[in-house]
Amino acid sequence: MRFARCLLSDFMHWIVGSLLSALFLGVYELCTKHAVRDNAVVPVLFFSTLSGAVVWIALLGTQVVQPGLLPSSLVTDPLTLVQHLQLALKSAIVAASWVFTCFALKHLPLSLGSPIRATSPLFTLFGALLILGERPTLLETVGVLATLVSFVGLSVVGSREGVHFHRDK
Repeated sequence: MRFARCLLSDFMHWIVGSLLSALFLGVYELCTKHAVRDNAVVPVLFFSTLSGAVVWIALLGTQVVQPGLLPSSLVTDPLTLVQHLQLALKSAIVAASWVFTCFALKHLPLSLGSPIRATSPLFTLFGALLILGERPTLLETVGVLATLVSFVGLSVVGSREGVHFHRDK
């Protein structure tokens, strides 16, 4: 009985965390849609990235000027040239993803843009399968199939809103 209560308690924490995550993701998507609605995408992304960079530059500056002041979780180790190149490649991939996402959110209804964006882990899985040769478990395969079925459902709902994926750029 105690085990079942503990398991249920852990399960409830997971559900609450998932619901909070979904809430904050929804608010983020709504704010992004609002930001790009009447503005060009590239300046919105630039100032969004700049605001995050200011925080990290301040933290890195604090680390250089006052070593030991920041908690260890905020201290960064120096990078090698190869690591800098890897970071630059990852930054380019993420920037391209953000540009595509913002253009999609600008031109699609929020009811379609957000769910499509939420499927990004599916594309990560495809990359892991093709590039790294990973093999998903049965449960993971069921999850991927559920995501693909959801895509079909989104295309049906989207066509009712006037968006046709197969002929609308």
